[in-house]
Amino acid sequence: MSNLPREKASRAIDWTGEHVVTTVHSARRRYDMALLRFQARLESTQADRAFPWLVTIVLWVVLALLAVAQSKDLGLNSTLGHYLQALHLMEFGTSPEVSELGINIFAQHGAFIFFPVALITRMFPPTETLLIIQSLAISLTVVPLWRIARGPGNLRIGASSALIFAYALHPSIQNLNLSGFHPEVFALPALLAAYLEGQKERWWSVGVLLVIVMTSRSDLGLAVAALGAVFAFEDKRRQGSVIASLGLSWFLIMAFIVQPIIGNGEYPHLSSFSSYGSGSFGVLLGMLSDPVSVFGDLFARESFEKVLLLVAPVLFLPLVRMRYLIPIFPLLALYLVAEGVDELSNPQQDVALLPFVFIGAVYALTRVGIPGVKRILVDKRVLAVLALTAMVFFIRDAASSPYEQPWDWGQRDVSDVARIDAAESLEAYDRVLVHSSIFNLVAERETVKLLPDDGYYLPSLELVSGIDAIIFDSGILNWKETEVKTFGHALQTLGFREEFNRSGIMVFSKRP
Repeated sequence: MSNLPREKASRAIDWTGEHVVTTVHSARRRYDMALLRFQARLESTQADRAFPWLVTIVLWVVLALLAVAQSKDLGLNSTLGHYLQALHLMEFGTSPEVSELGINIFAQHGAFIFFPVALITRMFPPTETLLIIQSLAISLTVVPLWRIARGPGNLRIGASSALIFAYALHPSIQNLNLSGFHPEVFALPALLAAYLEGQKERWWSVGVLLVIVMTSRSDLGLAVAALGAVFAFEDKRRQGSVIASLGLSWFLIMAFIVQPIIGNGEYPHLSSFSSYGSGSFGVLLGMLSDPVSVFGDLFARESFEKVLLLVAPVLFLPLVRMRYLIPIFPLLALYLVAEGVDELSNPQQDVALLPFVFIGAVYALTRVGIPGVKRILVDKRVLAVLALTAMVFFIRDAASSPYEQPWDWGQRDVSDVARIDAAESLEAYDRVLVHSSIFNLVAERETVKLLPDDGYYLPSLELVSGIDAIIFDSGILNWKETEVKTFGHALQTLGFREEFNRSGIMVFSKRP
């Protein structure tokens, strides 16, 4: 009799365990059924058409808010200021000679697509307009990427959504959105759309889209040539050969004829290859005569990290379909051997590479998946790992990572307010020398140049020649207080007088 309570307790525990297992199994089954019903709705034609546009709008709003917020707290680099100065000069009908670069803005990259962009900025505030247009171009890439995944890739909703998720969080995309303004962003959607139209044999549409690509940046002609090679690998040899020839010809004509004519008589980026020689032929001969140095640059640590950051956030999937990556290797090599870490870290260079990375990722998922009744089925665990990898690299490397606290962007501290007041104290005609933290605020004028922001130095006559006002920002320097005072006294010795001093921001002028 004494064993009866124990038997009842044992049966109660067994029943509870079975009930919990049954409940968990039922809940998982209901979740799977709900997910299948949701995917079935998305598989409909109308939803399939509308979904990428909805994602595009959401991504556009997020990216635009991030870019504008960082602009408000003066967090964008000076490349935005180059285009703001060019817009100012073009509005007054003068040649857009960017004083900091020393050349015409169109000689730098041959980005003639900036002409229609300039017309739009005349109707709206230029800074916000440039940033919002750039965010829109980045977001529009979702549509052709989705269409490629659903069309030629024949993937289901889950796999296509995982790729879109990886694209939205890719560090290169996030960093590009927050690195000033770059006209080459228009090539992102155009390259993917050109590939998609090529799959449909709409070659006139391909031609129009490739014009957008090539007028976004001259060396993207090599990306167009790479796309032609991809078409040739897909048994579209005649069209692929024409496109490859067009892209290569565009790059050579722009780099060695048009850009030197507009600029200073030579290809404007030869200085990035100065370690190999001087002049175009000198650089080429230097590379051929010293292949060890070339290979050393190609396989340097910075080069490895750049390549890793391109393919790792998409789970290295493009490496499964190398034929979509190999054609872009020449342009990648050109970027990798360029001198300087800044050149390697420029996210705008990834514009030419990312379309091929994601095209390769689409077909990699097609290969690892299993053919279903209508579409390719990809294991949910693979898609989950892909999404998790995208999140990890976003958190680790993106400029909008949670570690950067983007929710605090747009707020201005006393130093930011002082920077704005200092910029507003200048006259419109002043020729200005400023630090990078203030460059974008004063860029809309005829002459604006950057003060060095590295180690301690004293101003020279050469540095301040032709300058009417200087804005000195000690907040971004690691200088001692005595060094800052000495710099100010040196400026006064050169004929400048202090007109503003607040929160580490000083304005010196030398007006007649």
